[in-house]
Amino acid sequence: MEFLAVEHITKTFDGVTALNDVSFDISVGEIHGLVGENGCGKSTLMKIIAGVLDFDRGVLRINGRQREKYSAIEAVKQGIGIIYQDLSLFPNLTVLENIYVSQMVNENKSLVFPRAYRDKVDAIISQLGISLDLEADVDDLPIAKQQLVAIARALINDSRLIVLDEPTTALTRTEIKHLFALLQRLRGQGISFIFISHKLNELLEICDRVTVMRDGRLIDTVAGSELTTAKIEALMLGYELTYPARQSHATESVLLSVRGLCKTNSFQDISFDLHKGEVLGIAGLLGAGRTELALALFGIEPAQKGRIAIEGRPVTIGNVGAAVANGIAYVPEDRLLQGLIMQQSIAANTALCSLKSYLNPLGLLDGGKMRRAVSGLLKGMQVKYDTQDKEIKMLSGGNQQKVVLAKWLATHPRIFILDSPTVGIDVGAKSYIYQTVKEKAAEGMGIVFISDELPELLANCDRIIMMNRGRFGREYATDAIDNEALQREMENV
Repeated sequence: MEFLAVEHITKTFDGVTALNDVSFDISVGEIHGLVGENGCGKSTLMKIIAGVLDFDRGVLRINGRQREKYSAIEAVKQGIGIIYQDLSLFPNLTVLENIYVSQMVNENKSLVFPRAYRDKVDAIISQLGISLDLEADVDDLPIAKQQLVAIARALINDSRLIVLDEPTTALTRTEIKHLFALLQRLRGQGISFIFISHKLNELLEICDRVTVMRDGRLIDTVAGSELTTAKIEALMLGYELTYPARQSHATESVLLSVRGLCKTNSFQDISFDLHKGEVLGIAGLLGAGRTELALALFGIEPAQKGRIAIEGRPVTIGNVGAAVANGIAYVPEDRLLQGLIMQQSIAANTALCSLKSYLNPLGLLDGGKMRRAVSGLLKGMQVKYDTQDKEIKMLSGGNQQKVVLAKWLATHPRIFILDSPTVGIDVGAKSYIYQTVKEKAAEGMGIVFISDELPELLANCDRIIMMNRGRFGREYATDAIDNEALQREMENV
């Protein structure tokens, strides 16, 4: 039975076609995957379904009734909820207040909760089969619990179709399993989901069908059981993506040596060597201390004890300037908050770390020299853009991440620390970043690669060190362990 159908939907912005004759449907009790490269039209389509945007042409039907134009409030009343990647919760409100706040707004009531309201929320929590402290502030909850609050809020509005935008980005594998079990339980109750994700293996694991979009068009809708990651990639890109066999470029020469590095409440007694040409992976669950270690190595949050040597020479990394001076570069896990200045231009962001290279003899910035250098850097990273003067927030996530890499590669680092470098970017951009990692390793650069994606670490790294509760555990040669075994090791530490 069909819950929602869109037929021949078209949407343009200032003459640019964002959606071109898109048609697809969602059945009652279906988990329907939606995938495509950034800029393919997914977000526009979801905003139309959620009533945030109007469409120019086409038909939208909910429960068989045609809807030509309707608002976001009307969409909620028709049983459609959307949970964005940032969850859109109120951190200073309690769980109860967050779950019921939309009801208060819709009914024009104050945030006062009679017993009947609490009983309704309790019923929703029971329906989910979970445990939540209704009086806890949402800001005090882990991300996995916050996500449950967002789902409960959708259900309190009697949502029959819930759109999940990248729901697993900040979750551990165990938390993902719990989320998937919950989605399957709700599917059995007749609730439908649109599951948007760049993690193709998760689409195959949870979705009944998967719809692939490219350049504003719907390319195909295929049963999940008939798909492979390679087939999804080919549909997304329009060509088959090939991954060359990994070739190690690690040498015997030690580039970075770390001994006994400690920081209170972050990590303890961290020791390792990074060789020239080596890609060293660091795996672990969220909260293991991987990002804290990266911040220490780059001088953002320096270690309190321990020794660091680069090519045998002791160094002190007490701040970012010292790290850069010693040839260390760092791609942070959150490019929007830590990696880019979103209101600045593409040119300004790309040149940010190498401005001294563009000064004239008088110490003034040579704008022409900078723009030529930026053009070369962007071309080298295959960044898609119209003009260097455009604000970087206008680029897709994949192109933004390429700029983050480009700005640091302009400093010619010897050591590159990558913290979750492919989160939230499409397969084409991922492939190019992997290629860049291989090329830089071949040139002798040492790379520390932190990721939650074990297949990514296995495909790109020479060694993987498991980190747990701020300490290094076992080390694995990537040609001696597979994904399943590594997953078991990570969950059992």
